[in-house]
Amino acid sequence: MQSPDDATSGQPADRSKPGLEAGAAAVGTSTADTTADRGPAPDPDRPPARIPAQAGERAPVDTPIETAVPSDEQRSTAVRSISALFAVLAILVTLVHVFFVFLHVAPSNTLSQEYRKPTGTWIYPYFEQNWALFAPNPMSENFRLQAQSRIRGADGSVVESEWSDLTGNDLEHIRGNPYPSKADQNMIRRAWSSYADAHEAKDESAIGTRGPLTQRYLRRIVVHRFQDAGADRRLESVRIRVATTPIGKPDAKVGPETSYRTLGWWETKPDDFR
Repeated sequence: MQSPDDATSGQPADRSKPGLEAGAAAVGTSTADTTADRGPAPDPDRPPARIPAQAGERAPVDTPIETAVPSDEQRSTAVRSISALFAVLAILVTLVHVFFVFLHVAPSNTLSQEYRKPTGTWIYPYFEQNWALFAPNPMSENFRLQAQSRIRGADGSVVESEWSDLTGNDLEHIRGNPYPSKADQNMIRRAWSSYADAHEAKDESAIGTRGPLTQRYLRRIVVHRFQDAGADRRLESVRIRVATTPIGKPDAKVGPETSYRTLGWWETKPDDFR
């Protein structure tokens, strides 16, 4: 009897049928078991179940979808209106400031003389400019500050002194001194220049809020000079005048004429004697 393995060449043994049937049976059994283990098919409309967070883990958070919102839409209409108002006010204030500073530093002209008082009110004391638009601007005149005093005597009478040349006294201390004092060189000149810039020459009315301050400063300098000369608290009042002489040409045949600006009497205050 021929064995299945003893097939001759060209006539193989027919072993496929029993093997296929056995394999099909095995596959069918395995598929049935797997299907039984998986259970029913999942519903596609049902949302997936969440896995509970383990200890120490953070639960998943749904991240919202960011929507780009323009910054202008985030601001309210009131905020935008207020911002625009402040911007307009800042521009106007800047223009006014530049206008008055220009009039202050520009050479004297019709416009600067017309707005002299408003310019002084705006500039002094916080925006003072110690420079000129067209520099250098050398002095074209010499001035000498002179002072007069009234002293009450022991009998109650008031004695009026002669004019004292305070500028001349400073010049005497400067000439021949290799190291002159800054006070002798600049104190009276700066005090008078500040007073003249802050007061009208016609009626001595103050220009802006700096006027009274410059007047007190100039009065105290004069009181101290009289104290140095021997005056005491019996000094009741002082008066100032300024002699101004234009600088003439070298070849001028006639010398320039000196003009005087005389101020009123100023009563002394207790603080002036400190």
